Amino acid sequence: MGATALILAAGEGTRMKSSLPKVAHRILGVPLVGHAVAAAREAGCDRVIVVTGHHAETVEAIVHDVEFVRQDRQLGTGHAVMCAEDTLSGGSGSLLVLAGDCPLLTPATLARLIESREDAGAACSVLTTRLQDPTGYGRIVRDPDGSIAGIVEHRDLAEGQHAIDEVNTSTYCFDAAALFEHLHRLQNANAQGEYYLTDMVAHFRSAGLGVVAVEADDPDETLGVNSRVQLSEAAAVLQRRINERHMLNGVTMTDPGLVWIGPEVAIGRDTVIEPLTFLFGDTVVGEDCILGPGSRLTDCRVGSGCSVDNSVLTGAVVADHEAVGPWIHRTRDAGTPNHGA
Repeated sequence: MGATALILAAGEGTRMKSSLPKVAHRILGVPLVGHAVAAAREAGCDRVIVVTGHHAETVEAIVHDVEFVRQDRQLGTGHAVMCAEDTLSGGSGSLLVLAGDCPLLTPATLARLIESREDAGAACSVLTTRLQDPTGYGRIVRDPDGSIAGIVEHRDLAEGQHAIDEVNTSTYCFDAAALFEHLHRLQNANAQGEYYLTDMVAHFRSAGLGVVAVEADDPDETLGVNSRVQLSEAAAVLQRRINERHMLNGVTMTDPGLVWIGPEVAIGRDTVIEPLTFLFGDTVVGEDCILGPGSRLTDCRVGSGCSVDNSVLTGAVVADHEAVGPWIHRTRDAGTPNHGA
């Protein structure tokens, strides 16, 4: 049985200083929540539900082939899951819960989180990581035997707990039946007056149900985006990750730091990508091409042996061995290229 993913995307994101909801901000042409949806699907989730709230219509317009649940009042992560209870009523198996503002989680890590819970027969598996500076993060509190005793939010830390460097990443896999059996035990007696999903760990422990942890191999993978600075940091990580994957598959980049490629782009081997080139959307490039410098291709089909020099193409088709540019602006709807774009 495939897992279900519940992606929490209802927050406003006030630190972004934007009229857009936080999860609608884009990295490499894809909104933050879109990265989370794609990772969940690739991890094996055959059903994806997105919880929306602030500017719900905006978020729902940019995510496709998912179900939506509204959280009209933002009363915490536990409350967000409560809002999805009717939609998930009667569900069983693994329920992956992740934040819509974490664009760097890999399908492999999410699959490992699901597998760890199922193999252990646990009520919950928690994705953790270790940070040199854990300020602002909820801490993983362990018993002397190493098992998880609970998760304490940063603002609620007791004396001596600030030094804990293992942190909660707000990514979980639950046994769906166990979660909804115990979910309404959550209380909001904390500094924020919110229902913390993290408190489910302690509830499961008190009920004698198992909780396991999976530590992310790379702390960068768990980076959440709460500001424009963190947006740029996440973009740099994803840019490097995607570019390295293409280079290992036979693509040459003369300066990878000056090439930006969207996560859905496919590129044939022996293609050379020059600096200041952008490849976004559903773009497919053949073999032995030269792209750039200074080109931008979005939703294009480029054959083999082509060159695109200092041009902007949107929804265009470039035939095998065709040379485009410099200074060409070609779109799907334009019958002929427009010079001087």
